[in-house]
Amino acid sequence: MTTHPILNHRVMEFTPAYVREARDALAATVAKLPPSAAAKFRAFEDAAFAATAAADAARAKRDEKLKPVAALREGVARSDSPHPANLKLLAQLEPELEHAEEVFRRFHAERISTGMAFSAIQRALEELPPNARFVEAPAPEPKKGQTLTTARETVAGLKGNIAALEHSAPTVEEQEAALRAAIAKRGEIGRPSMDRTGRLRTEAATNASAAALAVACWLDPEGVFDRMVAEGALREGGSLSAAEKAAALATLRASLFEAELLEEALLLRDGGTRRNDADPLAILGIKVEASAKRRAS
Repeated sequence: MTTHPILNHRVMEFTPAYVREARDALAATVAKLPPSAAAKFRAFEDAAFAATAAADAARAKRDEKLKPVAALREGVARSDSPHPANLKLLAQLEPELEHAEEVFRRFHAERISTGMAFSAIQRALEELPPNARFVEAPAPEPKKGQTLTTARETVAGLKGNIAALEHSAPTVEEQEAALRAAIAKRGEIGRPSMDRTGRLRTEAATNASAAALAVACWLDPEGVFDRMVAEGALREGGSLSAAEKAAALATLRASLFEAELLEEALLLRDGGTRRNDADPLAILGIKVEASAKRRAS
């Protein structure tokens, strides 16, 4: 609660309900983390706040140096014959300003980097369901010769394999089934029915062409299918069925998580810069445990 300087009365300051709810939900999620993960979360939080405070202090010092330099620069620029004392003072202060500016840029970059890391972890926890349960996920023991560079090469390779598999074509059989289902769905729109007045009607279509296609799909679905196949509606089929692809993706994603756990362990051991797209759960060293209902299904 503060006093407004103009109206001279007390103004109540309230935190919006949605902000309080989000904050409380995050606190509840953090409270369920394993102790080591909760400690890491707090460390990231503290580092983000500290980096913000350091950057703000560096900006204040930069601004403090900037004011007299800006005044001197303006005075020198306006004068045809600047006073030697002003020139000497400007020459003395400008290097100090440059140093303060460099210090501010360094702390500002650290604030951005630290803030992004903490924000990514915070968002990941906020997106989890309220009933999420966590288990510790210890990093695998580094093998001989493994470094942060080799770990990141493994991560990049696995991400490439996952992307390629996600975008791979369905099998020919699955494409055919999908095409037949689309034709059948469109045919339902073209299916005529008789209203109470004895008139034949079909469901509303966006235009005459869509209506004609719908009627064709109802009247001769196999003919529409054959014609579309003849005109190249099907792509070259992939080798994995949807179920096989899902299983392969699950295996690759599990391997990727293990690789990111190792990467985080190597980063903490050897130092380095954390990737902006590093998995927040791997950073915390946790896995989300499947619910009892999901395990039973």
